[in-house]
Amino acid sequence: MTSYCTFLVFDPTHVEAVDFMCSAAGRKNRFITDPSERFWFYKNGVTEISHPDALTMRPTASTAGQLMVIDSDETTANNIIGLVRAANDVIEGNYKQDAPFRRGFQLPDDPSQQTGVFCDVFRSHGFFEQFSHDSDFPLAVALAATAWQDRRLVYAIHKLSRSFETESITWWSTHPRYGQVFDKRSELHSAHVNTSIAINLAFSAIEEIKLQVKSSAAKARFLAGEWNPAVLKDILDRLQEAGIDVDQKVNWIVRGERSKSEDSIKPTLGAPAPYSDGQVVRDVELTIPDALHTSSFIRNFMTAHGFSDSSEFLGPYEVFNVQSLARRLILSKAQLWNVSTDDILRRTSSEN
Repeated sequence: MTSYCTFLVFDPTHVEAVDFMCSAAGRKNRFITDPSERFWFYKNGVTEISHPDALTMRPTASTAGQLMVIDSDETTANNIIGLVRAANDVIEGNYKQDAPFRRGFQLPDDPSQQTGVFCDVFRSHGFFEQFSHDSDFPLAVALAATAWQDRRLVYAIHKLSRSFETESITWWSTHPRYGQVFDKRSELHSAHVNTSIAINLAFSAIEEIKLQVKSSAAKARFLAGEWNPAVLKDILDRLQEAGIDVDQKVNWIVRGERSKSEDSIKPTLGAPAPYSDGQVVRDVELTIPDALHTSSFIRNFMTAHGFSDSSEFLGPYEVFNVQSLARRLILSKAQLWNVSTDDILRRTSSEN
């Protein structure tokens, strides 16, 4: 069977847990000492070597990372690697720009040729930089392993990852203390298209796991400005069936002056967040069904079809809101919402 380098480097203390999760998902992989020698681990930290010319300065009292190797056919290997990479994007809430290689590198069967690849290829500029480590890789593997037998969840993860790649902002930039960091919209027509693509992909991720609000002309979503009880019950039932706490609220980020896109969303839902100042920080607390409606309204009437008069007034905050909702639903369905890498390590330790 052919072996493929994944370029995914793990903390040696995490290998047992990761191997357990992969085996439980029916995936064949193994670990070898990272031939790139790019990452070196201590008890409470890691050192990253930025350039292969600096490999002669290896840190003392440290242990080399462990590279995941997949023994399978090429398609399976690439599907696994791509899913773990995309899952890591979902875990982080943004696209990992430092991980351009999202497919495997075939390793030669002959040991001497393999050694040559390790020394002459993987430690050369260009390939060396493809090796990456993230402390949350075990969490990404947990998400990928959970999704492996659920094609809809696989597609949801990939769609949200591609949405992040198209357009995204960081979590910290939406903290109320920073107020309005970004312009609410761009004057560039190409930016309007990118915004719409990012929103469409994120909402499509929600549709993949069947957590969109279902309504029609015969079964209206709202009656006199209030939720149609039958429609609301349907989405609440599906959310609860997916393991999502419907009592939790969503913070919908709204910054700066009111925009035309904001005014066009009907009906007006939610209440001001406790920290809102009513001027620059106008964030709103929404129920999950309310957030789903708002997201679908934006998608249905502003981004999915021909642009409306309001479409060009969408911007990074609307993208962030729809992406954050999709991320929350995906992680909740996988039972990984508010779960940390340490939680995963403890969980697998108790199950192993």
